[in-house]
Amino acid sequence: MVMFREKLDSLLREGVESAGVELYHWEFAGAEGRGRLIVYIDTSAGVTSADCERTSRAVERLLDREDVIGAPYVLEVSSPGLDRRLWEPWHYSRVIGRRIRVRFTPPQQGPRTVVGRLQELSGEVLLLDVEGEPMEIPLSEVARAQVVFEPKQEGR
Repeated sequence: MVMFREKLDSLLREGVESAGVELYHWEFAGAEGRGRLIVYIDTSAGVTSADCERTSRAVERLLDREDVIGAPYVLEVSSPGLDRRLWEPWHYSRVIGRRIRVRFTPPQQGPRTVVGRLQELSGEVLLLDVEGEPMEIPLSEVARAQVVFEPKQEGR
């Protein structure tokens, strides 16, 4: 399975790069002989439908040539969205100063969810401002994190 993921990752990176966009994240799930490959892309100017279409064609061409999946699958190419999930440390670094929702499980405690403004990523620890109180959350305890969309207000 590791070799499959490494090969697929390499092909996705090659396809996304040739389309002139950035690979934000990808997921593959197989169910009953039909897999689903979701590829999230990003650009500094935002993602357009043309970006998704161009990336889909580039990725599909490589995957068809290499036949790395070896079974029927559906390919979806998308923007991570305004309320994007955060998987990698660099995802957090890009949203410093923004509000995020974090579901985490501290040792010897049950799951918790907090919403706060991300102040910093220090090593492997998130530093949040939660209603004026500082909070540290180790990345190793994070089950899910995502940006909380905040519409721009007039005058800001």
